[in-house]
Amino acid sequence: MRYAKLITVALLAAIAMPMAAMAQEKTIEKKVDIKELSKKLDELYRSESSKAVMTMQIVTPNYERTLKMEMTTKGEENTLIRILSPRKEKGISTLKRGNEMWNYLPKVKKVVRVPPSMMMSSWMGSDVTNDDLVRDSSWEDDYTVKQVPAEAGEFCFDYTPKESAAVTWSRVHTCFDAKLELPKRQEFYDEKGRKVRQMKFDRYRKVDGRVIPTRISVIPLSEDKKGNKTVMTYEAMSFDVEVPDETFSMANLRRGK
Repeated sequence: MRYAKLITVALLAAIAMPMAAMAQEKTIEKKVDIKELSKKLDELYRSESSKAVMTMQIVTPNYERTLKMEMTTKGEENTLIRILSPRKEKGISTLKRGNEMWNYLPKVKKVVRVPPSMMMSSWMGSDVTNDDLVRDSSWEDDYTVKQVPAEAGEFCFDYTPKESAAVTWSRVHTCFDAKLELPKRQEFYDEKGRKVRQMKFDRYRKVDGRVIPTRISVIPLSEDKKGNKTVMTYEAMSFDVEVPDETFSMANLRRGK
């Protein structure tokens, strides 16, 4: 009887193992609409128009600071960001209109243009770039994409910038939650092929009728930024709201409020 039980267990194990392998293979080999997912990535926090209130926690080995800000967008061309707190930085604003970008510094009442060469630079001393914040580049238009093997429950892709794209990354490895079809993590590689930054998405919640990751953690991996991270959390968001064109004017930028 004991021998018969051992044979039964062995047979069940023999059947289960290839079935598990087949399930894994299906996860790896299943084809998805790459173009549609790339478009979804571009429009993750955008619509015809949107308004959001968010916090940005900047962490370094020496200090921590938290910014609260308001973001208004219209289409993919227009973005206005205003810092609401802390008091010493209140009113600092960033405007993107088309392919141009400016920062307004209320203490000196000065508008500073951000050239295209600075789009990959840090915004307000964080680990977030200007491009991350205002989304000047497009996952759908500026990258070539191929699907790569993924763990069960994920779709993963490698994004390689086109020669014409103003992007410094040599490759961005991006994984989506297969069920939600929303991003879970991204890994950014420099021109030498080194992994230099991670971006993690979580706290998926339904906001104004749309499920989005409401928290994004940006973690630099270079030795000189060891211990740094920036965490952005969406506290409130509305899509397809009325936003007048004047919102994105230079006059409104200078108001700082």
